[in-house]
Amino acid sequence: MKKVLIVEDEILARLGLRQLVDWRKLELELLPDATDGEEALEMIRNSCPDIILLDLNIPKVSGLEILEFLKKEEMPTKVIVVSCQEEFDVVKKAMKLGAYDYLRKLNLSSDELESILKKCLGETKERNAVHMRGIREIRYEEIIRDSRDVFSGTCNYQALICILAKDSDGLAKVTELICKWAKTDSREGLQIQKGNQYGYFLLAEKPEKSVYTKLKEKAEQRIGRELYMGIFEGCMEKTADIIRAAAMAEQIQLFSYYDKEEKLVFFQKKIETEGHSPRGMHGHLDSLKEDIRSFDRGGSEQGIHGIFGLIRQEPYISINVLRRNFMDILGIYSMVAQSLDGALEEIELDGDNCHYQKIMMMESLREIEKWFLDFNCIFMEKFWIAYKCSRSEILQKVVRYIEDHITEPIHLSDAAGETSVSSAYLSTMFKKEIGYNFIEYVNLRKTELAKQMLQEGKMVYEVSELLGFENSTYFSRVFKRYTDLSPDTYRKQSEM
Repeated sequence: MKKVLIVEDEILARLGLRQLVDWRKLELELLPDATDGEEALEMIRNSCPDIILLDLNIPKVSGLEILEFLKKEEMPTKVIVVSCQEEFDVVKKAMKLGAYDYLRKLNLSSDELESILKKCLGETKERNAVHMRGIREIRYEEIIRDSRDVFSGTCNYQALICILAKDSDGLAKVTELICKWAKTDSREGLQIQKGNQYGYFLLAEKPEKSVYTKLKEKAEQRIGRELYMGIFEGCMEKTADIIRAAAMAEQIQLFSYYDKEEKLVFFQKKIETEGHSPRGMHGHLDSLKEDIRSFDRGGSEQGIHGIFGLIRQEPYISINVLRRNFMDILGIYSMVAQSLDGALEEIELDGDNCHYQKIMMMESLREIEKWFLDFNCIFMEKFWIAYKCSRSEILQKVVRYIEDHITEPIHLSDAAGETSVSSAYLSTMFKKEIGYNFIEYVNLRKTELAKQMLQEGKMVYEVSELLGFENSTYFSRVFKRYTDLSPDTYRKQSEM
């Protein structure tokens, strides 16, 4: 078990730290507390603790002197400073002397302490305090908490890398990779921790641009998915510079809809993101609306391509603006569906009919564009009959007759009689307008219903009888024609 030493002169503070976390659960052994600096040095020499919780304001030997001793002896011990907020200047000195991190005494939570302890346990033991070669870590919240220069005298940072990894696991793997790379190439730097998505890495020199590309490729291989990386290059000597650069780097999230080549972004100034749609968007939406209303499949596909091409011409557009545009497109489909007494929820794409939520979860323009093209195809097929019927009173009556008698044998002559036209005229008209001849359409509708019944567990012969087929053999032949599967095979696959 790793050993932990608490160095604190106040008894209540010592007791509080001891009771704050489950040390054994973390596989940590608490050494006897040190109440002053002399006791602390003796414990360090005799017990070599892996982690020290250190109060800087202690009697006899100060906390800073203890840090100087650890540095001089090149001990791998990680020191977590536990201080009061008013001791910020002293804490800053402690960080320069190699303190791993610091916590404020007031309102210290068990989650906060446990999180830092886990990070200590998960990292390598090698750490150099001031001019280390590798990546030192600090929390973003501690940078922005005070406007004074936290890092003066360390180095002048020349480049900032921002990684958007989407989750804590991915960010941890990327961080590990970059730290190893920095150490191998003897680069000095600083990792700024912020949340579980963003990773900021400040480097003391500017790598070649090809280095960033290779880093990104290696990181993507490590986590198994694409990353977003933003780079800001420029001299950052003060805390305010770092905060400004990090804020700019965070705008990399704005690129998260764009294609792979735009996921590595260099910027020198704030990206001016417009709060409105791309120029010409309204005209493209109006054109798309007319194509969908007239059920022009080719025209609507070209319209979708045109909209996404327009977006790609202006890559610095807010995600929220783009989402509104995508909702506008879905709104067109919804309006047309409602005009035909239908709804978008009737359409399933990849087994999902929650279309708004689906789009919100997508991460790239390529993915969203493909989804809209697939959706457009299914929409056209789904509402084509309703559209044609809306333009013809005769077709309305015929389709209604088919739906009303779908469980019975249906003949062309009976449907013609319902509409007061000849069978020959109805056959020709039906084929021309619908794209299927009369009996093909009837069998197609019966097959759709049959699939539902088979999924519900009904036997083949039952379905055949319920849908008005002459016998099971004829039903099976019709079903296979439209599905490439026998009813029995389809039923068994549905049960799996």
